[in-house]
Amino acid sequence: MKKLIGSIFAIIIINSGAMAKSGFQTTEEIVINVSADELWEMIGPGFVDVYKWSSNVDHAEGTGQSEFKGAVCSERSCDVNVKGFSKISETLTGYDETNMSLTYEVNDGMPGFITLARNNWVVVPISDNQCKLVMNATFESKGLMGAMMNGMMRKKMGKTLNTVLNDAKIYAETGQISDEKRERVEALAKKAA
Repeated sequence: MKKLIGSIFAIIIINSGAMAKSGFQTTEEIVINVSADELWEMIGPGFVDVYKWSSNVDHAEGTGQSEFKGAVCSERSCDVNVKGFSKISETLTGYDETNMSLTYEVNDGMPGFITLARNNWVVVPISDNQCKLVMNATFESKGLMGAMMNGMMRKKMGKTLNTVLNDAKIYAETGQISDEKRERVEALAKKAA
């Protein structure tokens, strides 16, 4: 019996070591019928204004002087509307005006088993009045909990990115917020009253 328990314990330790670091990457994109320059103004210089159009972000504030030319801040704090999360803090880790690309990492607000949460947004010109917004999210996790949650997190992140992309498309093309964002704003107003 002791030998069997010892063997099971050894297998658990070996498997825990193998699962010490895992994660996933997911990429989503959408075609938007505005010029790349117009969309970049909304995404890059408008980095902090994401709450104005994204139904996943209720409020955002930027802080700090960025090391990147053209960036409006070095960090962004967001009150989010994503199940399981309420507040996150992000650090801008890349910003390229020429290639219309920015990258940020979440530094606070994620579960303890998440060791890295990074998102890269790129605006890709297609024609004079059409472009593509590409989002590439990378997550790394640790331990057994991380290994168990990766599948669910990947699915949830894909859905979250698609919501942001659809909200961005509607706002960029029409200047109006999406129905989802409008419903969220109304729900928050009712809650505040």
